[in-house]
Amino acid sequence: MLRRLTIRDFGIIEDLDWFPSTGLNVLTGETGAGKSLVLDALDAIMGRRVGQEVVRAGAQSAVIEVEVTPPSGGNSKDVCPAAVPETVLLTRYVGRSGRGGASVDGSTVPIRTLGDIAARVFDLHGPNQQFSLLNVREQLALLDDFGSTAGLRSEFASQVARLRGIRKDLESSLTDERELARRRDILAFEAGEIRSAGLVPGEDADLEEEMTLLANVEQLRSAVATAADQIYGGEQGLPSGSDRIGEGLRWLREVAHLDRRLVDIAQAVEGALYQVEDAGRELASYRDSLEYDPVRHEQIRARLEVIRMMKKKYGPTIESVLVYAQQAEQEMATLDSSEERRGQLEREEGRLREELAAVGAKLSEARQEAASSLSRAVEAELSDLNMEQTGFMVSFALIEGDDDLVLPDGASCGFASDGIDDVEFLIRPNPGEPFMSLSRTASTGETSRLMLALRCALSREGAVPTLVFDEIDIGIGGRSGEIVGRKLALLSQRHQVICITHLPQVAAYGDSHYSVRKIVSGERTFVAVDPLEGEARQSELSSMLGSLGEPSLSGAQELLNRADSWKRGLSDC
Repeated sequence: MLRRLTIRDFGIIEDLDWFPSTGLNVLTGETGAGKSLVLDALDAIMGRRVGQEVVRAGAQSAVIEVEVTPPSGGNSKDVCPAAVPETVLLTRYVGRSGRGGASVDGSTVPIRTLGDIAARVFDLHGPNQQFSLLNVREQLALLDDFGSTAGLRSEFASQVARLRGIRKDLESSLTDERELARRRDILAFEAGEIRSAGLVPGEDADLEEEMTLLANVEQLRSAVATAADQIYGGEQGLPSGSDRIGEGLRWLREVAHLDRRLVDIAQAVEGALYQVEDAGRELASYRDSLEYDPVRHEQIRARLEVIRMMKKKYGPTIESVLVYAQQAEQEMATLDSSEERRGQLEREEGRLREELAAVGAKLSEARQEAASSLSRAVEAELSDLNMEQTGFMVSFALIEGDDDLVLPDGASCGFASDGIDDVEFLIRPNPGEPFMSLSRTASTGETSRLMLALRCALSREGAVPTLVFDEIDIGIGGRSGEIVGRKLALLSQRHQVICITHLPQVAAYGDSHYSVRKIVSGERTFVAVDPLEGEARQSELSSMLGSLGEPSLSGAQELLNRADSWKRGLSDC
């Protein structure tokens, strides 16, 4: 519950400390006295965007503090990780520059976090919040709150998040599919080209050598022929090299008996002669083997051109070209596994769609059951609020989609993160008329009473502990005001209720009554909140009835007596 509200330099409020009680707290006062500033301050705690215009003239910043008790039966850590066991202090700052901040128990937090924590503690219902009732997403949230379908809704949202993640991965893979296909084609071509070339390490050196020989065969033949003639077979009667060595050997043999040292030399020359003769014969044979083969020459040239092109495209050596082919084949295998992964994603996407359809159908069924109960409960509450002829129902339609989900009954639909249903609250103002959208049929007064009826129907143990109503009685006359007061009093048995009202019939049912008044002092305006009891409260209600005369005072006392009597009867039940 809300234990303390402190407002500093916010609007025309300079310094205000208010300690609301349990039960029904009513705030009354003249129009413009500053009553709605209380709601605005709480709205700021809820995270609403506020600018520098809210800072009181002459002040550097506005500060709003609320001291709250965490919801009973819950873990305080659910409200705030650093929560004090009994109370939590929520603070919002707004600077003159428009910049500000927030804190929880003195620890700085994002404003959104402050709003999330505050939303667990109190709920605001002012003209703007009533207008939000016309929002179909808000209506769906109210229905889920009533039907206790938060667990199913959370499960559905979790499944949706998983499905969207899978689809994001699929979309990414499909987006790259063309590029991957092109890449795979390129790799397949390159690896195939290299493999079909049949490259052998070192063959380029052998071919280059053979190419050089064929290109110079005539030069080789001429040189070898001349060498063979000079060494082994002289022409035109001229002695060859072997002839001259042989002649020298004959002279050595003739005198070798004269000096034994010549015997070894003669043997060496004889060995050399044999080698020269062998070399001469080999040269003659080599000369005869030399023959230009133009076909082979062209084959080698073509093969070397293939090798040159492979080196130009894939690497400086045959070895590096073969390594490139191996790497290309490995990358192709990786791409093949990507296709397999995509197949897995598609199967997972199909499985999640089936699960999502099952959970969505279950959630929709639970909502429709809750809608029937809510309709009966709201119509009963509206009847108490003098709208007994007003009908209320919840319309259902499947979210349109490209056959995204196929439900167990064969129907197909789309989905959102909160389910498969398009839900809308409809009312029928008068019997015999069709049900129509709230935004098209509900007047301001009807919307106010419908909000109250819904809140009464939705109220239960464990809900938000503090409810704040600003002008919930707008558009409502005195006859219905007393009924509204009783409804608020009933709510206050399970919640702390704060109500800003202009109707004395509502104010009379307050357990605590506060007067909000504007004070002008020293050319400055201030706001004060004073508790009212006894004659002061009677005077306030009399003033709200129109005068401070005896008839109005008696009327005020009658309202108080009737309210006290009704509340005593309620407590005796």
